[in-house]
Amino acid sequence: MYLIFVISFLCLLMAFASKISKTVLPFICGDSAEVKTLKKEISQLRTELAKISMRDEYIKYVKCERTVVAYETKLNEAKGRDNVKRVVYEYAIHYGGMAVLALCMMYISFSNRYSTIIVFGSNFNFEPFGGLINFPAKVPNSISVVFWIVVNNFVARTIAGYVK
Repeated sequence: MYLIFVISFLCLLMAFASKISKTVLPFICGDSAEVKTLKKEISQLRTELAKISMRDEYIKYVKCERTVVAYETKLNEAKGRDNVKRVVYEYAIHYGGMAVLALCMMYISFSNRYSTIIVFGSNFNFEPFGGLINFPAKVPNSISVVFWIVVNNFVARTIAGYVK
């Protein structure tokens, strides 16, 4: 009985892997220290720039403005480096998690391929699809582990497609 829940849970995790990785990513990969300090310095310079009168202290205003532009250029470069790191982490989390889940599902399907999930009484008849539903267990009027994985995977992906 636990196998039904394990398979269903793993299928849901696989279906929602991209949403899970996008939720977890900000906790793992935040702004670097360089980006934080540059943002802080730019905000300080902008407040200082707002206090300087352009008409009275033009040279001081221009110097401060050039400094802000230079820091913004450095900030954009640092953000570009952070974005590359973020993309690497995003793909590693998403596809690494998918690989682990796929290996778990393969192990379950291979180790329990001749097992059944549910065996119905003789009053149920699944023909002409009975051979497909109980493959490879070949127990009449039953649902095999392999078929259960396929159905759960389809249902979980359908649900994940509707969730935004």
